[in-house]
Amino acid sequence: MRLPRNGSPVANALWVLCGVVVGTAFTGWIAPGVNTRISGSHAPAGGPDSKPSVRDAALQGRTGGRALDADDVPASKLSDALARGEHFRKAGAEAARRDIAAALQQAYSITNRQDQLDFYRGLYGVWSEEDPVAALDNAQASFPAGQLQSDTIGIAMNRWAETNPREAWLWAEQNLTGPLKDRALTDLMIGWSRRSPEQAAEWLQSTGMTSQPLFNAIGGTWADNDPAAAAEWAKSLPDGQAKETASVAVAGSIAAQDPPKAAEIFKDEIASGEQLNLVIAIADVWASTNPAETAGWIAKMAEGPAKDEAAATLATVWAASDIGAAVQWSKSISSPETRREVVAHIGTTWGAIEPEAALEWLGTLPAAEASEGIAGALYSWAGTDPVGMRDWLVETPASPFGDQARRSLGDVLSETNLPDTMDLALGMTSEKARNEALSRYFREWRKQDDEGAQDWLQTNWESLPESTRAELAAEQSRAVVPR
Repeated sequence: MRLPRNGSPVANALWVLCGVVVGTAFTGWIAPGVNTRISGSHAPAGGPDSKPSVRDAALQGRTGGRALDADDVPASKLSDALARGEHFRKAGAEAARRDIAAALQQAYSITNRQDQLDFYRGLYGVWSEEDPVAALDNAQASFPAGQLQSDTIGIAMNRWAETNPREAWLWAEQNLTGPLKDRALTDLMIGWSRRSPEQAAEWLQSTGMTSQPLFNAIGGTWADNDPAAAAEWAKSLPDGQAKETASVAVAGSIAAQDPPKAAEIFKDEIASGEQLNLVIAIADVWASTNPAETAGWIAKMAEGPAKDEAAATLATVWAASDIGAAVQWSKSISSPETRREVVAHIGTTWGAIEPEAALEWLGTLPAAEASEGIAGALYSWAGTDPVGMRDWLVETPASPFGDQARRSLGDVLSETNLPDTMDLALGMTSEKARNEALSRYFREWRKQDDEGAQDWLQTNWESLPESTRAELAAEQSRAVVPR
């Protein structure tokens, strides 16, 4: 997975952590009948709640009859989550074909929440083909805001779009708002694009909307069925965000089936270096399936931003799957700029997995080449294992490197544990680094809890070095703007 970057390995390290969490959530629920892909960028957002809620209670209601549970699934399927999900979706669809009301009653009797969700998806898939308005009205009235309501409305909109997309669009405009409406329109566009992508694209452009999810939905769905036509459409759009979004969606969809084909279709855009997200989309998919082949493609690219981004993407993906191969590949890169990018991303990714091994490797490289990788590795370590990093710091001799590690851990902890953050800063060997860090953390603490910050300062005042007192006194005199 390639991370959004602002040029800082620190940002990359933090985005690694976010990516892991978001990626896990996305893979947990993909609505049936809706053309989405786990790795694609036009999958609707959301995921199962991790904590009990009012919605949980509603989903676990009883209406009589024997509750469905694991015993209703053939034993051979119990260990396969995908097969189990398919089993309950088919059960919901079959029940809906017999009697919608009885199917709804049966859904309430299912004790396992994920099984119930899958049953509802099958049920609403059939109901929406027969009477989408009734299905939508029921979803709105029967379910509290959350995943189940969003899923069932999305399925109904998707199916309705295959027969009368304009009516479906009008219903959404009149009945939905906010994120629920955005999700519904995205699912509508996926269904419409499956039936007639040209009409869907023409309609969207006629509305004057520039919604990224909608252009994403058309581009990704269209490319699944007709890559050449989808690419031609994306390239014909006026320059701007909509064109870039559509191009990335199309390229990602094509790359999922044939990465070299995606690279060939968009070779002019890649060569221009103007659509870096397009390069990242192709490299991301290609690297996950054949990193060595991706490295060969990158080696043939002209020097410049596009090559650097593709190489950084490959470094992140390859380091997560085969660190030895990624490190070996990094040695073959001749361009100093590209090599720094690659080292930074390998270090950042490896630092989240085996931080001490990553730092040991980085320590063998020239300082100018390894500096960003060291920063990324430290921030990744701080984000994934702050306790282990704190224990390691206790055993690490005082040094500028130790100061850097303390600052990395302090930055990560500053959102949750400012007293520990101040303690980390106090342990720095560099007076300048120590005072700058303490001043910054004290300022942040005052925004969150000025009284707590003042108590800490009063308690520790006598033990603070003179220069640190001066720094914190100056910070204390400034007006605080609470969060």
